[in-house]
Amino acid sequence: MPEADTTIEKASTNQRRVLWAFASIAVCTVISAMGISHDFHFSRTDVRWNPESHTLQTTLRVFTDDLELAMKNHGELEEGFVLWLGEEREWAESDATLLDWSRAHLQVWVDSVPVTWQWVGKEVELDVSYLYLESQPLDVGPKLWQVTHSGMFKEYADQVNEVQLQGTTLSGKPCDRREMLSFGEPELVWTCKHSK
Repeated sequence: MPEADTTIEKASTNQRRVLWAFASIAVCTVISAMGISHDFHFSRTDVRWNPESHTLQTTLRVFTDDLELAMKNHGELEEGFVLWLGEEREWAESDATLLDWSRAHLQVWVDSVPVTWQWVGKEVELDVSYLYLESQPLDVGPKLWQVTHSGMFKEYADQVNEVQLQGTTLSGKPCDRREMLSFGEPELVWTCKHSK
């Protein structure tokens, strides 16, 4: 009989360990989904040529907490200053600071002409923010692209900025290029050619 009690105790202990492991995994998953912390520093920037408006239309996707830190550094705000991005009580200068930060860190030249970004807007969804920018009208679709993306390199040495460029060739065929830019290699030079 004592052996049976020991087996039951072992089973109960193992069940508790399994339940504890599942609970720990669930908590970590929820924390990760809420964007409370992340171990990598990454952004994605899509730059698309719009032949109808003759502009480059751009979306930057960044972790909101990283973006807020970059905004504080860029605007030389106090460490404890709260921006409240995406909330009703958001700092009144957020959009202007975001545009200024974008212009400083996402520099694009098309056929040797510098692009001037105009603010379109932003969306904040939980832990990810989307910034929307548009260039001034350009004479023709870009063939030679030069891009420097140094966003958040000051904040994180391991920051990676993925850049996706989409244009059209002289004959109107689509062309695209994707590159990962880092602190050591923040620039991309590319000639738009049709990819087969």
